[in-house]
Amino acid sequence: MKNRTNIVIALVMLFGVFSSNSYAQITDENTYIINKYFQVAQNEALLKENGALTNTYTQNNLVQLNQIGNYNQINIKSTSNNAQSIDQIGNSNNYTFINYYNNNASQFNIMQQGNSNSLQIYGQNSIIDNISILQKSNYKTLIITNF
Repeated sequence: MKNRTNIVIALVMLFGVFSSNSYAQITDENTYIINKYFQVAQNEALLKENGALTNTYTQNNLVQLNQIGNYNQINIKSTSNNAQSIDQIGNSNNYTFINYYNNNASQFNIMQQGNSNSLQIYGQNSIIDNISILQKSNYKTLIITNF
């Protein structure tokens, strides 16, 4: 009787192993940033299709925020024409973007992963247009000044 029970248990376990379809996906930071870039582009295309976004990007801002954690802060002071995708994963992260004088359209993909990171961008020029920044650390500060 014990042999029969052991055989049934073994068959059930084998059936479970062979019938499960699990797929593993290997990702890295570059894959994440590339996916975020296309997600923002797709959202802009949907807005344009619905008439909410014009071809000239006049007086339009698209900001996507994703904050996972506690005490995260985002401070954006800018004129129009910016598309930003910001992800903060961790606690006490800070992102600041200040741009009052440049009206060129730009797109940023920012990801802060860790605790107590600070990213500050002041001003804008062609060097940082369509920039993707991945800040994966703890207690680090990055300041970008464009004049």
